[in-house]
Amino acid sequence: MKPLAGNRGRVLAGLLVLAVLMLPRVSTGQGSAPAEHAVKAAYLAKLRHYVEWPAGAELPAGSRAVIATLGADEVAEHLLEMPAAKDAAGGFSVRRLRMGDSLDGVAMLFIGDAYFSRAGGMIDQANAKSVLVVSESDDALRRGSVINFRLVNERIRFEISLESADKAGLRLSSQILKLATSVIREKRK
Repeated sequence: MKPLAGNRGRVLAGLLVLAVLMLPRVSTGQGSAPAEHAVKAAYLAKLRHYVEWPAGAELPAGSRAVIATLGADEVAEHLLEMPAAKDAAGGFSVRRLRMGDSLDGVAMLFIGDAYFSRAGGMIDQANAKSVLVVSESDDALRRGSVINFRLVNERIRFEISLESADKAGLRLSSQILKLATSVIREKRK
């Protein structure tokens, strides 16, 4: 993965706004809003640019990042529809996993809410392989997730656990930390 760059953080907010504006819209009765799964996919596609993986976990130059999903088929579908998923140079690949599958070659793992309570072994495997774990479950940061999506006032926001990032050997950009609704520096008790 690419190292962190100073100006990338400033661009993140603009990229996410642009990505959300380009997402499919669903009717809510009072107009339209981006589909929740599409917004999560947009975040996942961009997050990979704001994480520094340890040297041993980096992909060879020119390789595509692999974003894996577990129990989140709707998010995987939206990821597959993105131009970056079709871009052979600098894009990403999407892999749907089942419980217990190997995380070899995976840079990011998104775990759907229904699977998170049973994914302890995969989270341990992710930490050992420096895989960024992203979730959408209550109490997920305390249980090993690095980034957790939350629905706040009908918008997707995220919270971050620096302790989980450290455990996985990952370094997050200060710019992404500024965008989080909360940053947990140590394990909640």
